[in-house]
Amino acid sequence: MSPVVNPTALLSACTACLLALVTLLTSSLALSNTAGVFPPDVQEGHRSFQYRVGLDPDNGTWGSRLHYQQSLNDNFMARGIIQGSESSAGNTKVDFAQAELFWALSKSHDRLRHGLRFDARVRGRSMPSSFSANYSLLYDFSDTWQGRLAFLNTRSFGDEASNDVKLQVRSQLSYRASPRLNFNIEYYSQLGSVDNVSPWNSQQHQIGPSVSWRTNTDWVLYGGILSTLNNRSPDSTLRFWLTKHL
Repeated sequence: MSPVVNPTALLSACTACLLALVTLLTSSLALSNTAGVFPPDVQEGHRSFQYRVGLDPDNGTWGSRLHYQQSLNDNFMARGIIQGSESSAGNTKVDFAQAELFWALSKSHDRLRHGLRFDARVRGRSMPSSFSANYSLLYDFSDTWQGRLAFLNTRSFGDEASNDVKLQVRSQLSYRASPRLNFNIEYYSQLGSVDNVSPWNSQQHQIGPSVSWRTNTDWVLYGGILSTLNNRSPDSTLRFWLTKHL
């Protein structure tokens, strides 16, 4: 007889392994891709914490961030983010703090849904701050297949800031294998400025699979890998997220 797997025990073991790996980190911490393809939906009463880690296995550099988000009603949700890093000498710093406001423009039962997200990012050490106005689309192809598309437009401010509005495009195709298990293909790009898109060999493109699993105790585990399409990004990036719904 096969042994019965306790989901809570499995989650605790995975969490302990992740935290131990972060604690044992001795190489420099870099800003790996910890981004997501944000949906346009807002669920009234939603509250959650999320921790994200991105790892470049070729050089051992890491990026990590902590989220807290809470819906204000069935149309608006607020999120706060802190991202930090550690140098190769062991010096730690906070890279940025960011506030986000989600605005759902559709009803949750619509097959095609869209929404906006506004981001305000503050950096330390005389680095430019930024503001972003972003747009997201979601389409339910069926009960099991779903697609997302997001456009991010970012303008930096400060003494060393560029005057250009930078454009990013992200997308995700998701298959729901069960109410708790999703398999995804995700794509991320940085294309340059809105009015002067960079040539292909100067853009950044990453694509790869991911999986998310929701336990019966309101925890969600996410894991994935991204690979570069044009050698302007890391060859591969491993990504791990841990979410707790409150």
